Amino acid sequence: MASSSGHRVPRRRGPVAVVLGGIAAGVLGTSLHAQVLYAGDTPLPLGAAAALLFSAAVSVFTGLWARSVLVSALTGVLTYVLLGLFTLDLLGGPLIVTGTASGVELPVVTAGIVWLYGQAVATVAAVLVCAAVLRREARYQRSHPESVPGVAYGTDPGYRPGPVSPE
Repeated sequence: MASSSGHRVPRRRGPVAVVLGGIAAGVLGTSLHAQVLYAGDTPLPLGAAAALLFSAAVSVFTGLWARSVLVSALTGVLTYVLLGLFTLDLLGGPLIVTGTASGVELPVVTAGIVWLYGQAVATVAAVLVCAAVLRREARYQRSHPESVPGVAYGTDPGYRPGPVSPE
């Protein structure tokens, strides 16, 4: 898989990044999102904000690692799908609470709503950041061709062959 910056990236890197990044962001973000800080009587869903920041960072990382904006977007989409599953009552109760039957707006409900719906915003932000970085890198490498190493695909520039035995 060739990227826009001229670097070649192994084909498996993209799908692996999507799956591992999406699962990590979904599971770890969900475990973090319900942390609520109180300023007097006002609940602040800082855990949800931190989970969104973490999710966006994971999406940017996977996109840059695979050198693909699509990988960044798919990581965010997979995370969002996992969050949707976590709101369902599959294992005896939802992991993300987005509403109660009592009509009382609990702080954990606010955190769940921020985490669930904020994931879409975090994904879009991650895609925009990833696209900007990859575009800037490609522009730099086009204007400075001497900075691109002339290493063939599949070779390790740090590899040093051992001594050759005389035959």
